[in-house]
Amino acid sequence: MMSQELLYLFGSVVILLVLIAVQASSTILVNGLKWGFSARDVPAREDAFSGRAKRALNNHIEGLLLFGFSILMIEVSDLNSSLTTMGGALYFWARLAYAPVYLIGIPVLRTLIWAVSLIGILIELYVIAVTGF
Repeated sequence: MMSQELLYLFGSVVILLVLIAVQASSTILVNGLKWGFSARDVPAREDAFSGRAKRALNNHIEGLLLFGFSILMIEVSDLNSSLTTMGGALYFWARLAYAPVYLIGIPVLRTLIWAVSLIGILIELYVIAVTGF
């Protein structure tokens, strides 16, 4: 059975897949199917939503790299604890809220939610730094 931390990592990968689908669909809607099936030698045009979808996707990838590697270090080092579970929960639930808030375009709330996900990552890194060495 997977640890709670790995389940949060799995959920974060699912969020990534959804964001990829949203970004790709919105970009194709703006540029047309012909562009979508092309070699994409011509850069994509963006409207406000497809631009936000692209930025939300890139932001999620950046956070997922930090979170994913942190969780894997915790798992292989057997550092799981209630603190790492809480960090995972903070990251996952914040990222789940972040995606629609970013896509809708709510600026201040988006930043606050992002900060909560960063706290989740920092908790994981703290546990690694304090107990893993």
